[in-house]
Amino acid sequence: MRASKTLVFYPGQDKVTACNFLTKNVFECSSEVVGLLASWDEWASPADIARANGWSRSELKAVVPQLVDFSALVTAGSQLAEQEAQFSGQWSWGIPTALMHFCVQDSEFITIEQSEERQVKRAGHTPQPELLLRNPPGAIRLPNALEDNDLLALMAQRRTNRTAGAPTITAKQLSDCLFAGLGITGETTNCVGSLPLGMTPSGGARNPYEAYVVALAVEGLDPGVYHYSAADHDLGRISANHLPKISELIGGQEWADAMPCLILLCAKLDRTMWKYEDANAYRVVLIEAGHIGQNIMLAATRHGLSACPTAALCHSAIKRLLGLDRLTDAPIYALTIAVPEKEAHAAGGAIN
Repeated sequence: MRASKTLVFYPGQDKVTACNFLTKNVFECSSEVVGLLASWDEWASPADIARANGWSRSELKAVVPQLVDFSALVTAGSQLAEQEAQFSGQWSWGIPTALMHFCVQDSEFITIEQSEERQVKRAGHTPQPELLLRNPPGAIRLPNALEDNDLLALMAQRRTNRTAGAPTITAKQLSDCLFAGLGITGETTNCVGSLPLGMTPSGGARNPYEAYVVALAVEGLDPGVYHYSAADHDLGRISANHLPKISELIGGQEWADAMPCLILLCAKLDRTMWKYEDANAYRVVLIEAGHIGQNIMLAATRHGLSACPTAALCHSAIKRLLGLDRLTDAPIYALTIAVPEKEAHAAGGAIN
């Protein structure tokens, strides 16, 4: 055994709070246990550690199983040991960024009813912050942005409508949405070779995103899971053990099960890590998902469709479905595509 290499400690008055960000285990321990873990930084048996540090075997026998359960101690050859080896070999953006990235994977979600109950309760004792800020009198009035502007008029029509008004969409509609978000329109070069160019900005032109489609009712496509190749603008079917309900991938949001398809945006973080050692690049990758998603939504709007975005993801289920086994492969964003029901109003989804 040895102490986990992915532990972070926060000192308190009487106890130390520890977190293993790979497993999301959080526990409290004494300063003596922190000292034990600090001394157990290489593979060794409990007996070896007891001899080297003056702990009695009975003391270690009592504490070691708990530390293993909390993933504070790692057993050689275990799944956690393999995860830590992957982290050491693949992650280059440091501990603070890793703490945020891994601790939000596979979050637990609450229902719409629970969310509304929480909001009503909070509003009873804490006023909402203003959602829009207005300038004081005397501000300069700008020209009407929607007058004689087809592009802005289209953008103004975009709405999130979570009720499907038709059971299917067409392959052409899906094609345009995918191309608008990720299609390659050219290339440029830099000191190390050619770089793809698309219709959304990409930090360093590193193009970290791949799109996958869970197609349940797309005309011209057999139901299945597909990878979208932006390079060739085509769909390749992925061998999946089963075709899941969409809600199984996006936090149990049952409204999504009536949708014809789901687009999953998954980042290959190593593409951006290769160029940028600065952890700020992680933020850039997340921002890029918003650029891609907005283009998908506008292409959907142009076809009279509604693209419903969500960040409520079941990360492990998505990675298993798509066969993404690298630690730096990260589901980031998802959008359902459907013909909206005309009379339906936008509704809330599952929330972290």
